[in-house]
This record gives sequence, C-alpha cells and structure tokens, in this order.
Amino acid sequence: MKVFSSAKDFRINSVNIYAEMTFSEYLELAPKIISNNKFQRRRVKTSKSVYSLLKKDLQLGCIMPPLVLAITEKESIDYTNPCELSKYMNAHSEEILILDGLQRTYTLIDADAELKQMDLSDMLSGNDKYQKFCNYKLRIEIYIEINKFGVLYRMLTLNTGQTPMSARHQIEMLYSDMLNTDINGIKLISDVDGTARPSENEFLFKNTVEGFHSYMNRNELPIDRQELLENIKMLEKMSEEKIESDLFKEYLECYISIFNALREITSDESVTDEALSEYDITGAPFGRNISKAFSTSQALTGFGAAIGRMKDRDVLTGFADVLKMIDELKTQNEGMDWFLSMLRYLDMIRDKSKKIGNAQRMYFQYFFRELFNSESDSYLNLDNAAENGYKKYISQV
Repeated sequence: MKVFSSAKDFRINSVNIYAEMTFSEYLELAPKIISNNKFQRRRVKTSKSVYSLLKKDLQLGCIMPPLVLAITEKESIDYTNPCELSKYMNAHSEEILILDGLQRTYTLIDADAELKQMDLSDMLSGNDKYQKFCNYKLRIEIYIEINKFGVLYRMLTLNTGQTPMSARHQIEMLYSDMLNTDINGIKLISDVDGTARPSENEFLFKNTVEGFHSYMNRNELPIDRQELLENIKMLEKMSEEKIESDLFKEYLECYISIFNALREITSDESVTDEALSEYDITGAPFGRNISKAFSTSQALTGFGAAIGRMKDRDVLTGFADVLKMIDELKTQNEGMDWFLSMLRYLDMIRDKSKKIGNAQRMYFQYFFRELFNSESDSYLNLDNAAENGYKKYISQV
C-alpha cells in the first residue's frame, strides 16, 4: 500500500486518506469486508451487464474509479505509515465498511477466481498472466475514525449508481451491531431470531429502523419503491443535523424512555374483555397492553415522523427536549382509560380504512404531535392526545 495524501472532511469530522493498493493486497481484505454484514444488499448479476465487461477489463489491468472504505472505530491509527495502516485493516476487518464500490469489489473477486483457473495452462506456457493481474493497482479512499451517522451521510452521497441501496437498508447495515444488545432495558432482535416479545423487553430491529427512517424523512408512511429521490430527501434533513451525534441511538433511547413511561403509567396491565366491550371495541384490539401496541412499526414510525416534523417547525430542537418531558408525563397521567380510548379509535380506523397500516401510522403521528407539542391543548395529557390525535387524523382523510 502507498498513501499519497490525507485531508480533513470537516462536514463529517473525519480524515480522508487517498491511497493505492495492488489487486492482491485488496483481494486479501475484500472477502472479509463483504461477509461482515448480513444486511448487505444483493450483488448485481454479472451476466449481460457492464460488470461482465469490467471483469475482463480488470484482467487486462484497467483503472477503476477509487473504492471508498471507512474505518468506524475511534482508535488511534497511524495512517501516515502505510505498513501499519495495512496491518491494522487486515487485523480489524470487522471495523471496515465499503461506502462505494461494492459491486466492483465483487467483480474483482470474480476476475481473480477466473484467472486462477486459467493460469494453470498459462504457467505451463511460461505466460504468468495471473501474477501480472495481482500486481495491477487500484486506488482507494479511506475515511478514518468516522462515526456511524457520518458513514450513513457519506454512503447516501456516494451511492448514486444504477442499483442504489435504499436509505433504510443502509441504516440496517450500519446499526446491525446493536442486535441482541441492551438499549435502556430493551433488547433488539432480528426477524430470523423469531417474534419479539415486548412484554419481556424485546423490540424487532426492523421496526426501530423504520421508525428512524420516518424521523429522517418526516413521513410515517412506508416507501414501497426505494428511489434516489428518497435518498436526496433524507440527505436534506441529515444536512441539518449535528454529525457528531449518534442520531439513531438518540432516537431509540428517547422512544424507549417513552415506552417505559407509558408502561409505568398503566402498570403494563392488559385490557380485559369487559373493558373492550365497555368501549365498544368489537374486533381484536390493536394491542392489549402498552408493550404490544407501542412496540409496533406503526407506533415507532408515527413517533419518528412526529418528532421530525416538530423539529422542522421549531417546536422541538431534538430528542433531548422530549426526554425532559418524561417525568412530567408520568406525574400528570395514570390508569388505562386513555389507552382504551386509543384502542377504540384504532378500531374505528381499522373499520373505515382501505390501507389500515398506513392509517394507523398517521394516527400515531398525530397522537405524538399532540402529546409533545407544548402549544397544543393535549400537551402531556394522554387522554386529550388520544382524542385530538384522532380528530386530526379524521380531518386529513
């Protein structure tokens, strides 16, 4: 490896290294990077595509645009010493992410495998084509000690090719290390681990990602088609955030604090059949307790969109403002009546809506906006927020 220059990226508070590696040096590292993360997007099939042409060109020694990597750990790295940097990257491959060049990396690996097979006959004829291939050069940029929010920001600005990874997918990839870890008493689990048990302090990881995605896009509704315009919209909001903070963690910790407060207010009791009948809830309720109802994607996305919109309107400066309200929320509210009212409104929404999930997300968004807006009549009043959130929802459909 050769290091040619370094420069500070002041937007994301990270050092960017411009370096050169041989194909063989990068190929030693590449398989470890690709297999790091199960949330990586699927590779593009190379048959009948530009990548099949690139494979042939790489075998002939073509120069690709620089690959962009990131080292996410905040450790002291002597990036001016190429040997030490290369040694660190190979020893700590789990810390390295590909920000731009994933498909090119796959293609280079394919070109290497193909040439290894062809080289057996070349060696017999004295033509060492494979060795030449190993010595060809590629250029890389490496962001040193970049935090995850900075990684996401750069991935979205770089990821503009024909097969962009969605913003939501990139969030999943970056924060997958939070799976099975404890966040304020809540454990995040993946779909493959089974069904989350919110009563036992478990959330589905994908629900929290959807909620954060709704915060960044200021929209509680799911986006079916992941397009470049979605990434641009998200970038516009990200550019207004402080890059030093781990925003996903702030979002999650704030929501979990609210979740725990609501469970405390209701003692996380389950509503009875008699109570459901009293409130004219005819079908199966949205959830029989806070743990069930507020661990859903509808609640998490509604919260994310609500806080994002209030931030845009200067009602809140961020999640820290909401956290300051938690104690007062618990002081001013008690019992289950507000929750039963909410379940009745959700029951009515289900009966009248064509797209039930989207309608429920919209209701939760208005509920949280009513609850945490100090200028609303429902401020920190769960009964009023449940009722007025429904009125706002009705006025929009």
